[in-house]
Amino acid sequence: MDVLLCAACGHRPAEPVRRLDEIPGFPGRDGLPGPDGLRRPPARLPRGGYAVDPLPYGAPFVPVPDDEEYDGVVPGGKWMSDERGCGPDGEHGVNRLCSCGAEVAIVAADCTSEYSTRFVPDAVRAVPA
Repeated sequence: MDVLLCAACGHRPAEPVRRLDEIPGFPGRDGLPGPDGLRRPPARLPRGGYAVDPLPYGAPFVPVPDDEEYDGVVPGGKWMSDERGCGPDGEHGVNRLCSCGAEVAIVAADCTSEYSTRFVPDAVRAVPA
C-alpha cells in the first residue's frame, strides 16, 4: 500500500492505495441510467487502486475530424453531455486542489465517460504506507 502526498505541503489527498501493474481497459458507457436508475459512469480502476498512466491526459483535446467514425464517448469528442446530465469531464485540465491550494488532480465523471481521478504527476508523490 502507498500513500499519495501533495508535493507542495505533504497533505494526504486520498486514502492509502495499492499500485496496479497496468490500467485496465475502459468498459464503455452509453450515458443511460444504470440498473439503479442513476447515471454514474463506470470506474476505470477498482476502489483503492492506482496506476501510473504513461500517456499524457487532459486538455488540450483534439476533436475527431467530421469524416471519421465517432462513437461519442471519449473526452474532448463532439458529444460530451446533454440533457441527460453531466459532471466534471476533465476536458479543461486540473479541477481538484489540495487544501493548500496546489493543483493536484483531474477528476472526470461525466455521464458519458469513465469515472477517474488522475493526479498530476509532479503534484503528488507516492510513499509506502
